[in-house]
Amino acid sequence: VRKFEGTPNSPKSHKMSGRPIPESMNSQKFKDACTEGLLAGAMSAAVRDYMKEVNENVAAGPADQDLDDLFETDDPELEALHRKRMAKLRAKAQKQQELRAKGHGEYREIEETEFLKEVTGTKFCIVHFYHADFVRCKIIDKHLQLLCKKYFEACFLKIDAAKAPFFIGKLQIQVLPAVLMFIDGVCRDRIVGFEELGGKDDFPTRNMETRLAKGGVITYKANFGDDDSDDEAEVRKRNKGGLRSGFEDSDEEDA
Repeated sequence: VRKFEGTPNSPKSHKMSGRPIPESMNSQKFKDACTEGLLAGAMSAAVRDYMKEVNENVAAGPADQDLDDLFETDDPELEALHRKRMAKLRAKAQKQQELRAKGHGEYREIEETEFLKEVTGTKFCIVHFYHADFVRCKIIDKHLQLLCKKYFEACFLKIDAAKAPFFIGKLQIQVLPAVLMFIDGVCRDRIVGFEELGGKDDFPTRNMETRLAKGGVITYKANFGDDDSDDEAEVRKRNKGGLRSGFEDSDEEDA
């Protein structure tokens, strides 16, 4: 049992490097171009999903049915279906753009001063309190890094417990790793140690996935390409199955 004492040596910082911004493009134009690119990418993905759905419908229909007939039909019911579907895809793309602006889709490290703003700024937030010297915290990092791209609706964050003494005390965190789940800025559930994840270091990512779904912060998807349910609230209610509160003993590293 490892005790969490003192403040570990600060890791070396690394500056992010990337392609230089052309001098001919001012800051605002560059931001606009990035925004348009992100929206275009989301729309392209949505259209691909739609085309896949249409092709599946065609495959299930008469053998001589032409795909073009679906789009050139004068059937008002089918036209209305197309319009409804495209409106849904546009709304989904817009929502993803808004969530991306809040940091969704990536696993980010934050400081204690940013904590409240982050967990109250989005509906679903998952925060990993870690210690740089604990191997099991690095294992949690690996799984959350994978899931943040699959579950875009939730914000995935990590915070160094040694540098967040106020929230360590306020949230009564005594064992690391600790993964806290926030809904509308309120801590609703938590994962302490590895006991609920299989009890061993090489647990599959699916274990983390289903446990987060039970906490209500994500809606479980069997595959990366699965769409969100039309009734997400109902799915979350079924997944949740009860909330845990407070702290439970574990044989992991003590905070």
